[in-house]
Amino acid sequence: MKKILFSAVLACSLFGGELVYSGVVKPVFLDANTDKSVGRLLPTNGVEIVGVEGNRAKILVKGYQNPASPNVIYYHSSERVIAVAFAKTATPDIKLIKKGENGKWDEVETILYAQNDGFTKDLKSLFTKAKTMYADSCGVCHKLHDENHYKANQWPSLFKSMLSRTAIQKEYEWLVTQYLQKHSSDVK
Repeated sequence: MKKILFSAVLACSLFGGELVYSGVVKPVFLDANTDKSVGRLLPTNGVEIVGVEGNRAKILVKGYQNPASPNVIYYHSSERVIAVAFAKTATPDIKLIKKGENGKWDEVETILYAQNDGFTKDLKSLFTKAKTMYADSCGVCHKLHDENHYKANQWPSLFKSMLSRTAIQKEYEWLVTQYLQKHSSDVK
């Protein structure tokens, strides 16, 4: 019991009030105890750890929601850069913060749970890792495209079409994709 309490206090003191990031896709849950994942948190999306229950971090996720796609929270207010994608049958409690105007999507937030490991405060190192993987793998067959050469919505399909020709491991596909999208011409 003391170990669990100490772990919870340590996690909150290390990350409380600050954004933390994952370098890999993390399953998300509606509570601390269920084994059924309701979606996925994609790499490099900042979340705030607001508590720890057992081996799960209670996380606050903020982002944007396109009313036409209620099962996705996006990183950007008008581009499809996914922060969290939910199963179609999931029922997360998503709170509206601000209604979108002039073509922008609604600002929202929700509380979710994720495994309490693999989070870092160092977003720059995650982007550096992704940039290195991109440069080392994608510059072999052709001239390397600048990250801002394409729009955010173009990068996922373009990158996926070339992925089988690279040495990028499956666990890092979304890290590189998110890096490219977040450094695209229309998201910067």
